[in-house]
Amino acid sequence: MSSEELNRDELDQDELNKEMLLDIFYKTKGGIDDINAAIDASLFGTRTRSISVFEKFVRARLSLNPKVLRLVELDLTWFEAVYLSQYPGLENVEDLDLRKNHLGDEGLVALLSSDKLGNVRKLDLRNNQITRKGMEVLAKSEKLGKLEALDLRSNKLGKAWESKLKLIGIFPNLSSLKTA
Repeated sequence: MSSEELNRDELDQDELNKEMLLDIFYKTKGGIDDINAAIDASLFGTRTRSISVFEKFVRARLSLNPKVLRLVELDLTWFEAVYLSQYPGLENVEDLDLRKNHLGDEGLVALLSSDKLGNVRKLDLRNNQITRKGMEVLAKSEKLGKLEALDLRSNKLGKAWESKLKLIGIFPNLSSLKTA
């Protein structure tokens, strides 16, 4: 088997895994315990697994200050964003710092699907490989009504998004917006 065929097989498996995880997320309506149980059943059958390192990290951060969650430069992907979007306690967070990760558009969409972001006032998404596709979803989102500061620098965006987001007027409290 050539390396090109192996790469295609890996990409196909990644797509299948992504579809499986998103299917679980939507079937369980984002319930964190239901998601864990469904993933366990799918991946491990009847075996149980211990709590994830990521969950321990998030829990520790929120126990220090339930209003501030800084998950900077942890190589987080869309999968962790799906998990984080339904995490108990996220509804209390006012300052969410996710800079220097690998969320991409899919991670941003997963976060914006959450009903737990209503108190976020400051959101830092710098350097997360977010493109126009993610911004289009953000521009339609009604989940961040209290947002005051948004930092999107070092993504695949242009300065034009600053004026677009301001024109849309979906973030009435937004006083600080940086895209380039």
